[in-house]
Amino acid sequence: MAMRIAFVYDAAYPFVKGGGEKRIYEIARRLAKRHEVEWITLKWWNAGSRIEQDGIEYVGVGEWKELYKNNRRRISEALYFALKVIPSLLGDYDVVDCTAFPYFSCFSSRVCSVLKGNRLFVTWHEVWDDYWYDYLGRKGFFGKVVEGVVAKIKAKHIAVSKLTADMLEKKGCKAEIIPNGVDLELIESIEASEEYDLIFAGRLIKEKGADVFIRLCKELRRRFDFDFKAALIGEGSMLESLKKGEWIDLVEDSVDLLPFVDEERFYSLLKGAKLFVLPSRREGFGISALEAIACNTPVLTIDHEMNACKELAEMYGFVARNFDEMVEFTRSVLSGDWEAEKPDLSEYDWKNITRKLERMYLG
Repeated sequence: MAMRIAFVYDAAYPFVKGGGEKRIYEIARRLAKRHEVEWITLKWWNAGSRIEQDGIEYVGVGEWKELYKNNRRRISEALYFALKVIPSLLGDYDVVDCTAFPYFSCFSSRVCSVLKGNRLFVTWHEVWDDYWYDYLGRKGFFGKVVEGVVAKIKAKHIAVSKLTADMLEKKGCKAEIIPNGVDLELIESIEASEEYDLIFAGRLIKEKGADVFIRLCKELRRRFDFDFKAALIGEGSMLESLKKGEWIDLVEDSVDLLPFVDEERFYSLLKGAKLFVLPSRREGFGISALEAIACNTPVLTIDHEMNACKELAEMYGFVARNFDEMVEFTRSVLSGDWEAEKPDLSEYDWKNITRKLERMYLG
């Protein structure tokens, strides 16, 4: 049975690149082959309020140039988007899938779902809980309360990782795990480009650990006689600080700074690398880590309570408890001492992820 499906999220791929945006895009374009799919979002393009791309109809409900201020999500933008989505959500949809963060649009989706009688799903990439206090200080109390209320919204809740599902369960919310995926067929078709031995890729914010990656490369050069090349791929608020001040010597001596590259180029670099490093202190899933494993490149991450990438590194790679363990594992990989069998990732193929979600939508 063909359905009319609406995804609700203020940032949209390929205009804004991130894990949550990539998930919706990969699932939506596959669903669009059998269903009518719309993505209700902010207007990130220059044409009219609606455009079609890869079978997805993007519905721009408003414009907001900057999602972040001082490295934090703008609360005013979240409220603005929550109000702007209401007229579109009053359309005739069979299914509405709203990304949990930044929360307020979930309330709009719930109200419109009751009025229109459609099936509501809320997809969670992370649960912050007490981390709200680190993010906003005392004001984090309100973020934590709002998050808890969203977890109790009457809807079918979806978590992209076991970590997120477990944190939701502590809030009294039972969520089904449907992880992020990877395009195995595309990756299989790409040739390796052996330009770098070590790769970091991600948004350049403090939680992702780009600074730890640079220090790792510096320490490897200090301790061992390795001739290796390293690339830090990403964009974000830390970029300018990495180009000056205390970081400049570390970067110039140890790491090439690259902007985000297109998908095929990224896979080519991963295939040629010996290790993918993502020392993130806060990771809802880690699509880039999954892509690395699909490229037969092991993953190194850190043991942190909010890092769901651990689930992937445990499959093919290593979870370090401290910096010395990071150095030692990287040494073992570069020297050829580490060996493991690549896991079967067929359950993570976007085709299978989409089929699983489609069955859930159909009820």
